[in-house]
Amino acid sequence: MTQVDFYILADNSAKEIKQICCQLCEKALQQDMNVFIYTQSFEQAEELDNLLWSYKPNSFMVHINELNQIDKSDILSNLLEKNECFHYPVIISSTTQPAPEYQDLLINLTAEPHPSHQQFKRIAEIVDRNPQAKQQARKLYRFYQQQDYPLKKYDL
Repeated sequence: MTQVDFYILADNSAKEIKQICCQLCEKALQQDMNVFIYTQSFEQAEELDNLLWSYKPNSFMVHINELNQIDKSDILSNLLEKNECFHYPVIISSTTQPAPEYQDLLINLTAEPHPSHQQFKRIAEIVDRNPQAKQQARKLYRFYQQQDYPLKKYDL
């Protein structure tokens, strides 16, 4: 069953959302999990892409930004069909059908549940303190609650 974790931030910073996203990726990778980051815009994906390369001064997280690919529709299938290809443990995308290999952790950076939410083992929702974000988080919380998913909340 899908476990859903809500991470409630101390302030309204978009920068902090991206930092927490990187921390969650790092922790997931340490546990040999694949991560699917679901973004709401190309700009958000680009910012996160850049941050994942420079998150820590002496290291980076191997990832691919699907939204940067020339042929977006085929990138995941192309990556997974070729045995000789490099495995990217983190994918940044706005696609609604993640490959089975990327269903360990969904980091949802949108205001709506991912259309394939039930395929993921874990879902992370990062919420800042502005009233609109809190309202959206309450809506998501009720949605996941109606799915009978176990829910946890972390105040950061």
